[in-house]
Amino acid sequence: MQGKSTDSVGQAHSTPLLRESWFRSELYGLERSAEDFPLLGQGELADRLASHSGLQRYAFPMANHLAESLTETQSVVVLTDATGVVLQTIGNMSAMEKAQRFALSPGTLWSENGRGTNAIGTALAIDDSCEIDGEQHFLTSNQNLYCAAIPLQTPDGQVAGVLDISGPAHFSHTHTLAWVKSAARQIEYLWVKQSLHPQQWLMSLHPDPQKLDSVEEMLLVFSDNVLTTANRLALRKLGIDAERLGSITFGQLFPQLKQTPCAVPMPAIHSAETYYYRLRAPAQTLVSVPPKPAVAWPFSLKQNGEKMVRLLNAGVSLCVQGETGSGKEFVSQTLYQRSRWREGKFIAINCAAIPESLIESELFGYQPGAFTGANKNGYIGKIREADGGVLFLDEIGDMPLALQTRLLRVLQDKVVAPLGSSRSWPVNFAVICATHRNLAQLVANGEFREDLLYRLQEFTLTIPPLREWPELVAFIEQQWLELGGQARRITLSPPLLETLAHFGWPGNVRQLRSLMKVLLALAEDGETLGIDALPVEYRQEIPEPAENLKQHDTALIASTLARFNGNISKAAQALGVARSTLYRRAARVRDEN
Repeated sequence: MQGKSTDSVGQAHSTPLLRESWFRSELYGLERSAEDFPLLGQGELADRLASHSGLQRYAFPMANHLAESLTETQSVVVLTDATGVVLQTIGNMSAMEKAQRFALSPGTLWSENGRGTNAIGTALAIDDSCEIDGEQHFLTSNQNLYCAAIPLQTPDGQVAGVLDISGPAHFSHTHTLAWVKSAARQIEYLWVKQSLHPQQWLMSLHPDPQKLDSVEEMLLVFSDNVLTTANRLALRKLGIDAERLGSITFGQLFPQLKQTPCAVPMPAIHSAETYYYRLRAPAQTLVSVPPKPAVAWPFSLKQNGEKMVRLLNAGVSLCVQGETGSGKEFVSQTLYQRSRWREGKFIAINCAAIPESLIESELFGYQPGAFTGANKNGYIGKIREADGGVLFLDEIGDMPLALQTRLLRVLQDKVVAPLGSSRSWPVNFAVICATHRNLAQLVANGEFREDLLYRLQEFTLTIPPLREWPELVAFIEQQWLELGGQARRITLSPPLLETLAHFGWPGNVRQLRSLMKVLLALAEDGETLGIDALPVEYRQEIPEPAENLKQHDTALIASTLARFNGNISKAAQALGVARSTLYRRAARVRDEN
């Protein structure tokens, strides 16, 4: 055993990357023999899944394709969030040891400060790709694994999560790191391309003009003349710091070029390097008002969505109330996409998730050197990022009182001064806040400023909990379609739909979507899912027919259905029974007729 330990240390010092990672692992105070690893509960994991829908939407198809090519090496593809928490594990884990299956399951944490040197955590620590093989892992319990990982970047330059391949260390993994890099490049390329707004400029660059219009090209997206999004390849190759997105202009990047459409590859110079580029202009419209984007109204906005948009366009602050997970951010994003503010950004900040010591700098930004640990380039802050768009303040009831005063001043004066700066910047944005708490009661308790409440709650929209929504089966089917179930020809059987429609959903829409993502991840293409596909906690008994329904004869059921034009939900409510019960009885009525 002593010899193996010595070998492990030797492996750890074989490269500068490993030496530095092992050094950090020791500084974290980790014991190499530790086996008790952090694991999120199902509720918190569901929250993580729901808040990373964009990452999963663009990464899952590629991850699924990648997993199909790894069967011979008994490897799986792992997708984590930006903290190293596993969101999805894709592939066949049956050949792995039990400990490996547990270690790579959703909800486990693979950050470097939690698990020592490992591909996921170390990739996040260095913000670059890496592979960790066998005894190069800091923790002894991980030394039978091989892992290759790379961070995934959002179009606005933020780390979204990590794409990882993990498998038994005794297999050969010659090309695994290259596969991970290639997959990440495609994911980030498609993410930028598919997030492009018709009113934005798209610039493609590559040293070789033959490689334009391929995943190897660099992508830059400009709103007017300001660079707003780019793929990681472009930022790295052109030496652009992600913090400069939203402030650097086309002219600053390419002072010798004019921002005019260019379909034929033309040379451009940047930092003495020659690239070939194409530049696509925004789509032109024949009317002065941009066309309304094709965004479907969620249920809670079907009746008054247009009114909410008019209020938002007029600068009225909206407060969205509802239970946790009921879709407050989704509703807010829909309003933003329909409003005149859609040319700007939708900037969300969760007032409950950010430590009190950091929320001020996150909101208002800071100058270089404003405090210990500050980014050397400073940070403009969420409020300035939202200029021209929408600032979404989630869980506003958890904002510290001291910051409420500063926020109120910004909302009133429309100027913001970063920490450590004597200069103020003008800002103009719409505000949507969201909470599951009673703000009026917080005011009465002295925990929330009354004047800020009146400024933020100029109009209130209450979202009912999912269990109270009508047409729930149709909504479930719509969500299944949006998440890609139909594209993979995976269908939900009627008994499964009925069970889902009658579940209590304490986590609301967030919990429903998280469950559906789990079902999608575990299902085979073309499969029809039954109740047995559900996790145990969701397999509830379908209620027995109610006694009062047994007293309703066929004619009454038929007439009630006719009165509501066949609407099962409304007929069931009129008869005082559950929809599932009426479904069965209505089917008998049809059969009898």
